[in-house]
Amino acid sequence: MHWANFVHIYQPPTQTEHIVRKVTDECYRKLVRTLEEAPGARITLNINAVLTEQLARYDLNDVIEGLKRLAERGQIEFTASAIYHPILPLIPRDEAARQIQLNTEMNRHYFGDVYDPRGFFPPEMCYSADLARLVQELGFRWIIVDEIGFNGRIGSVRDDAVYTVAEAGNLPVFFKERPFSAGITYGQYPEGGPFLDALGGRLERSSYLLTGTDGEVYGHHRPGQEKLLQDIWALGRPATCFVSDLLDLYPAREDCHPLASSWSTWEDEMAQGIPYPQWDYPGHELHARQWRLTRLALDLVKTASKEAPGYDRARRLLDEGLHSCQYWWASCRPWWDTGMVEWGARRLFDAVAVLQPALPPERSQEAAAALDAVLRTARRWQDSGVARKRKEEYLREHGEVSSELSFGGDSR
Repeated sequence: MHWANFVHIYQPPTQTEHIVRKVTDECYRKLVRTLEEAPGARITLNINAVLTEQLARYDLNDVIEGLKRLAERGQIEFTASAIYHPILPLIPRDEAARQIQLNTEMNRHYFGDVYDPRGFFPPEMCYSADLARLVQELGFRWIIVDEIGFNGRIGSVRDDAVYTVAEAGNLPVFFKERPFSAGITYGQYPEGGPFLDALGGRLERSSYLLTGTDGEVYGHHRPGQEKLLQDIWALGRPATCFVSDLLDLYPAREDCHPLASSWSTWEDEMAQGIPYPQWDYPGHELHARQWRLTRLALDLVKTASKEAPGYDRARRLLDEGLHSCQYWWASCRPWWDTGMVEWGARRLFDAVAVLQPALPPERSQEAAAALDAVLRTARRWQDSGVARKRKEEYLREHGEVSSELSFGGDSR
């Protein structure tokens, strides 16, 4: 058996320096050190370039250098992604391609040629067939998706074969196994023993375990959980490998047609045709207002003259403003934070405000009204208890979400 452990680390562009430093101390430095102490260990890592840039900005370059060394030593395989962590199927295709290109350019600037990703991680594992085609067109060798995207149910994916997406040029698609990934996320395996017990007889089969989690569960969300990695790596069982290695280790292939989905979507939501519930839930008043503001910002910035004063700054603010967190924290499924909603909305509006002198007055006023609608709705939901009631309803219906993670006060 092989364990391909996919680890994703990220902070939103609105994150504070204090939280970036806190998570670095509690998690990122520990990940580097734990890997350095286990030279036989392998992980596949995504770091969105917005975080790489933050680490450099706050003089946390030891993490960047540590990850670079580990990649040079063959212990880390980097994946590609989108720089500011947008939900790619929910933004225009050209914006998705831009975010992917910027991510590669920025990470290569800091990591050098060792940043040469073969695989692609769509933020939040939000998948669509069109995104798979874009990933294939951009030259990546595989994409990683949650197993619920296979057919809308958990537990249907083979663990001894590699699937390919026929409609995307037979692009290999790897399905992250949710039960074990959730077990890591929610602290069921604080050390190696419970993890091995859960694997049981599967350890003796020719199979692979593909987990995918936020890297922050190792030390930040779950203090001390890096011991799970230490125990497994010290034992050397199961053997660890990169996701890319699975292409050679498991030569059997099967065609599939993945469904639009995310790593946070549940079976009942898939059955209702709601693939991205935390970011665009039907009938969700606040989501609808957020996406109205988003579409306005996209339209106004993209149609503005590139020669307009402040255009480059507006373009950067728009790129940042598309990050996923504002919609996630508005969802009440079950996460809720008015600050994250407001910061994201203001970033989008600021992209328009920079260009205000070059825009028709009525369009600027339209954007201002859209921002006001987001802020007023978020505050009303908070003050009236709507947010609390929606959270409670979601948790009643989805008992699998055993706890709400702590994000350092206000980090994603």
